[in-house]
Order: sequence, then C-alpha cells, then structure tokens
Amino acid sequence: MSAKRMMAARKTLVLFAPWLAQVASFAHTCTRPRASISMAAEGFYSSTSRRDLFVKAATVACGCCLPDAAVAMAPIKAAAPDQLKLYDLPRNQLQDAAFAQGMASGMGSYERAAYPAKQKLFEKLFLALQDNPEPTVVEIGIGSFPNYGYYSPRLRGRGGLDIIGVDPNDRMEGYARDNAKKAGLDKTSSLRVVHGVSEALPLETRSCDAVVCSLTLCSVVDPAKSIAEIRRVLKPGGKFLFWEHVLSESDAGFAEQQVRATPMQVIRADGCHLDRRTGDIIKRAGFRSVDLEYLELQGSGFLKPTVCGLATA
Repeated sequence: MSAKRMMAARKTLVLFAPWLAQVASFAHTCTRPRASISMAAEGFYSSTSRRDLFVKAATVACGCCLPDAAVAMAPIKAAAPDQLKLYDLPRNQLQDAAFAQGMASGMGSYERAAYPAKQKLFEKLFLALQDNPEPTVVEIGIGSFPNYGYYSPRLRGRGGLDIIGVDPNDRMEGYARDNAKKAGLDKTSSLRVVHGVSEALPLETRSCDAVVCSLTLCSVVDPAKSIAEIRRVLKPGGKFLFWEHVLSESDAGFAEQQVRATPMQVIRADGCHLDRRTGDIIKRAGFRSVDLEYLELQGSGFLKPTVCGLATA
C-alpha cells in the first residue's frame, strides 16, 4: 500500500474512532456477567473474524458471486435504475472499509447479549421452513453475517440453504464469507452476496421463503418502502424475521436522549437512526400476521430498546 493510501486509511480510522468507541461502550456496559452467557453463545462469538485477503469470486451478469454449493437458487435481477438513483446513494470506500471492520470486530458483546432471544427466533424460523429441502433465505443488510451460527442447526440431516446477502457496503462481503465458513455453510449451501438496497431489492416477486433483517432498518433511507419490498419478494406464507433497535417505549427521558443523539449517530454510523419506531411500521405493512415483541437488551446503550419477531406474508 502506498504512503498516501496508508495516510488516507489512518485518517478514516481516526474519523470513525468516536463511533468505534461508542460500539465498544455499548458492549462493555453490559452488566450481565460472562459466566451467565450460554456456552453456545460463547463459542458463537468468542473470536473475531478477520480478512487476510478480499476474495472476489467470478461474477454473473447481476453482479452477485457464484454459489459455493449446488442448490436450487432463486433468480436475481437488476433493480430498476430509477429506484437505485433514489436509494443506492454514493458511498466512500474508505469509510465503508472502516465501518465494516468496526462491525466485524466491535459487536461481539452485543451479539452475546442478544443470543438467547435471537436463538429462539431463528429456531421458530427454521421450524416453519422444515418441510422445504432447500429454502431461499435473504439477509438484508447482511453486513459481516453476525447471524451465521443460527443457520448451522438447520443443516443437520437436511438439505442446504440458498442464502442471498444484500448489502450496499461491498467491503462487508469478505467478513460475511469468513463467518459463513465458520458455520460450515460453504460446504452445504449457497451464499451469494449482492450489492443492493432494501428499497429496491434485486429479486423476483414471490421468490423467497424467508427474509432476515437484523440491525438494518435503522439505517435505510425509507423503512416503509423497505418493508414493502420484503413483502413483495416473499412467497405467500413466507417468513420475515426482524431484530431492530428502536426508540424507547418505556422511558421518555431515555427516548429524548436517543432523539438528541440521532443526528450525530447518522453521520458516524452509516445512517443509523436511534429514534425510529420500526415495530409500528412492520405492524402497518399488511402482513397476514405479525408476532412482535418489545424487549430491552441490558448493557447495550442506545441500542437497548429492541423490537423482534416473525411476520408472515
């Protein structure tokens, strides 16, 4: 790497230092002792996934990576140009690289705290998909793929998965593939990582069995449009698993702090809003049913108020 590039990278990391420190503070303020976390969660998030090399696989016309294993795959299509112009906004590659590394290395404590509730959600999801030998599961805002460990139990004695990761930050892909390998998904399933945005998903209508959204709808341009797109791509009866931090529903003073902190959070955390009522948007989106829970994830700072659940298309 040239001296100029190294200097630019250092400046970017300095710019993101306050945000990375905030992520660390979210993790370290957790009051629950590590001994109380299940052994499964410890194994799941005990080490940090690091890229030694950004591996680019051969690409097809849509720009996604070729699958790692042969399974029945849902078709991918190019999103409408006018929609991409509205929602796929220009990005800074150095900032994307810093943010990707921060998310891959700085969220372990948060994910350990979320593990018990998340595990139950994914168990419900894959129970609903148990009769499908090769379901298509779309992770919107796949990021570094922190949910990788929840997929492993689904593979025991069953067919593979067609996993499609959609993310506007192309620097996330290497971390996502590293984590997929940890779960053994590279040997049994297909993982295609596609550049895209939730408001204009590059997927056919009624082509997916499930959609997963985890800490994603806080940062999209238009949450309502995103959820409408999720409904569009789901097959009838398909499942939408969501896990999103939201505005506090139990503490007006804390909610006011979230509102005040949001403008700076948007700048330094890739568009993340602390003041959204995502649960209300999901309930109004027209799903056949919505099983939604509001919970507070202790020790997670502004990310403590959370809505999670399963919706059925």
